[in-house]
Amino acid sequence: MLTAFSSLRFSLLCFTLVLPAVPAMSEEAFLKQFPLHKQTKFFDFRYKRNPDAVEEVARFADGFLRLVHRDYFKADYAFPIRVAVLEDRDRFQEFLRRDVGITDPPNFGIFLPQARLFATYESSGLGTFAHEILHPIVENNLPLHPIWATEGIPTFFEKFYGYWQNDKLVIALGFQNPWRIQALGPELTKLDLRQILNYKDTQGRFRECEQRMVSMFLWKQGKFKRMLSLIEKGEPPPGYTTWFEAAMEMDVEKAKPLWQAYLNEVATQVPQIMKLPMSTVLPNEEAYKAFAARYGLPSDPTDWKP
Repeated sequence: MLTAFSSLRFSLLCFTLVLPAVPAMSEEAFLKQFPLHKQTKFFDFRYKRNPDAVEEVARFADGFLRLVHRDYFKADYAFPIRVAVLEDRDRFQEFLRRDVGITDPPNFGIFLPQARLFATYESSGLGTFAHEILHPIVENNLPLHPIWATEGIPTFFEKFYGYWQNDKLVIALGFQNPWRIQALGPELTKLDLRQILNYKDTQGRFRECEQRMVSMFLWKQGKFKRMLSLIEKGEPPPGYTTWFEAAMEMDVEKAKPLWQAYLNEVATQVPQIMKLPMSTVLPNEEAYKAFAARYGLPSDPTDWKP
């Protein structure tokens, strides 16, 4: 079970949006702006309309964290995390500019660690939620992760397809993200593995897109979970200088031919990748199988290998 640390539990009575040099927004003003409320085990959703849509995201949110905790790495945090759901992208970005002081707001969602707040909008998608909410989970539970994995791990989890099996979330991961592949363009097959692994901050040439490719490569090699486990334990095997090399059980130079072959393979699949739909969770297995047949997805998420 995930642990909700009572000593760090988020207080609804003292909420403020606190960012450096940014005036705080009072709890009263926040609640007035987001009058509707949905509480789950791990999240406190605040929103303005469309309860059915928020209910779907709220159910996914708890199920997703349970899945990460069960199958990938410990997902403890100071729950609940508050989620502010705006009506659309324009209002989401306006909220960040006006009330939070972010002059260049993102397009889909953002986690504000000082306030333990995730802000997004109704149609941003489940993939956005999965990506952004993993940032605090990774920082809290995998503090020894390398710089590239700051985005490389959360972005890996942003693309998935699956269904509900009673209250259990069944999903397949390891899919390329069309818009990220499109963003890389002709640079896809030129990505320098050693350069990405050696970044000293997260501001690489293509930031999240290239860093996600490292996680995708590890997944393809069957080593992604091994890397997560090694980082979680904090015990790198002797003889390796990076978590990547420890997971691959070889140094970077030996991995480079595999890396290049992988990039070349992905490049040949771009037409098919561009047809992939948004991350989706269907209500049951029957609905998923119909969806999978329509888009050429694996018929059984539990048995799919990339």
